[in-house]
Amino acid sequence: MKNIPFKINPNDAESASFKRIFEESPAPMYIFDLHTYEFLAVNAAALNQYGYQKEEFLSIKALQIRSEDEAVRFKKAVQKVNAAYFDYGVWKHIRKNGEQFFVHVYAHSNIFQNRVARVVMAIDIDQKVKAENALKEKNAEIIDILESITDGFYAMNENWEVTYINKEAERILNCKRADLLGKNLWEFFPRSKEGKFYQEYERALKEKVSVHFEECYTALGVWGDMHVYPKKDGLAVYFVDITEQKKNQMEQLMYMKMIEKQNEQLKKISWMHSHEVRAPLSNILGLVDLVIENKDTTCNADILDLLKKAAKNLDNVVRNITAQARNDNYGECQ
Repeated sequence: MKNIPFKINPNDAESASFKRIFEESPAPMYIFDLHTYEFLAVNAAALNQYGYQKEEFLSIKALQIRSEDEAVRFKKAVQKVNAAYFDYGVWKHIRKNGEQFFVHVYAHSNIFQNRVARVVMAIDIDQKVKAENALKEKNAEIIDILESITDGFYAMNENWEVTYINKEAERILNCKRADLLGKNLWEFFPRSKEGKFYQEYERALKEKVSVHFEECYTALGVWGDMHVYPKKDGLAVYFVDITEQKKNQMEQLMYMKMIEKQNEQLKKISWMHSHEVRAPLSNILGLVDLVIENKDTTCNADILDLLKKAAKNLDNVVRNITAQARNDNYGECQ
């Protein structure tokens, strides 16, 4: 059905009632010609909002209370005729002193003073819009910080659904935020309930306490240094990839064990040197003295035979020491 503009007739009782409501309304209202954009009527609330006297306001056009940036948008908007009130959304208007402010515009078409016109209600929402913009800027600033930090970060609500994840967390967890956002953390990472993760997260959520722990997500082989903080509607998680540190710690531990084993081996060799080597060596030295002192060649032959046996014993001891050292070193290389 085609929209038919409402006609305001000064002699009509209904029109008189409309005029009284228009003029006495606490909401800023004005009427302008839909073709020339001239103002035809304005109420006291609008005069107060825009800072004009009535004669001044009625001497200008609707384009003069709007920024130049919105002139094209305005001309397109007024082309659509609506008999009923229509929500035209948020606009930027200008007061007499040049100050720009935001208004929410509602309007409908009518016939006023025999001219096709539009009745407009322009509600000042400047403080609300500026507060919302400030909040958006602050949120954008926070997001910039979270995206630039070297820690992985993600947040989730009380249902364990991920509400935000930064790019470092994407990298560490080898996932895409578009795939993870809105998903249940434990379902998206099915093995994440292993170890301390679920237990510590649940404690932070239920007891409203911050927790810190180190754990490995075995599915990725990634160690994380986890800091979990409760927030109003869930948890915020900061974490650092400490996989390389853990590998270095394991290598250092293995190295220390190898050193301890080598020290034990050195103790064994030292004991063998001080006990097993000393006995045949003492025999050899004693027999050499006998050979030197004894002039009896027959006796010396017996002594030389004993000396040979003692030397062989010493040689066997040395060979045993060498073999044991080689076996231990070979075992470590394996």
